[in-house]
Amino acid sequence: MVLSTFLNGSMLSFDCSVPIDISLPITESNATNAFHLPPATFTPFRIGDFVGSIEEGGPVRCDVVQIAPHGNGTHTECIGHIAGRNYSLVQHLVQQLVVAQLITIDLSKNQSVTRTALESAWSPDGSKALIVRTLPNANDKRSKQWSGNNPQYVEPDAIQLMVERGVQHLLVDLPSVDPEEDGGALASHHVFWAWPDAPRAQCTITELIYVANEVPDGRYLLSFNAAAFDGDAAPSRPTLYPEMVQRDETMLPYATADRNRRSSDIGSAH
Repeated sequence: MVLSTFLNGSMLSFDCSVPIDISLPITESNATNAFHLPPATFTPFRIGDFVGSIEEGGPVRCDVVQIAPHGNGTHTECIGHIAGRNYSLVQHLVQQLVVAQLITIDLSKNQSVTRTALESAWSPDGSKALIVRTLPNANDKRSKQWSGNNPQYVEPDAIQLMVERGVQHLLVDLPSVDPEEDGGALASHHVFWAWPDAPRAQCTITELIYVANEVPDGRYLLSFNAAAFDGDAAPSRPTLYPEMVQRDETMLPYATADRNRRSSDIGSAH
């Protein structure tokens, strides 16, 4: 299936038969974790003689699930993260499908994404969502234990550049756009949402994604697939659909030699 939309007056087409999952699942074992939050648990519900476990002789699996979205896996958050209960993700995540641009920034020698590094890596194409993959990008990032390890983050000046260029949705493969310990300032979150002076309430940040090395930088259609949680954040399963181009009257996946070369470069850099 091909889905077409318009961006800045130009029609774009995307191949919806080739989904690219960039989420980290919330699981009980071998899962990523951040901010010292408790791991997710899936406990069979029990009442009287009923047990929600096939393995324990019950008729169905029925779990009571405990999660901490901000530390247990991929999650999408809204302005309510810094503004409180008057804002919820289920209310403010209005765009379920959005055109996104994937870029890669090397953090092997840096603690943060700076404005300078962002300017160097990013030639904006008008997409309203920006996906930032950082290097190194080894497969063990899928289950990395970030708590207490001073994870890398995004500088407020870099966030300001995104705002200036019209980014409404930011996705990163880090636990947060702010440092793990910053005295509660959350400066980058505040800049992104322009809180409290001019709230950008329809904008979102998605953290703890994972974009495999073989996925080339470029433009995609993004589906958030966020759970309808009435809170500031919810588990999400962001999925990308590659752009297609027309050649000789045929629509083909946009996988030019240059894009394949850049994908190989990413793989060799992890």
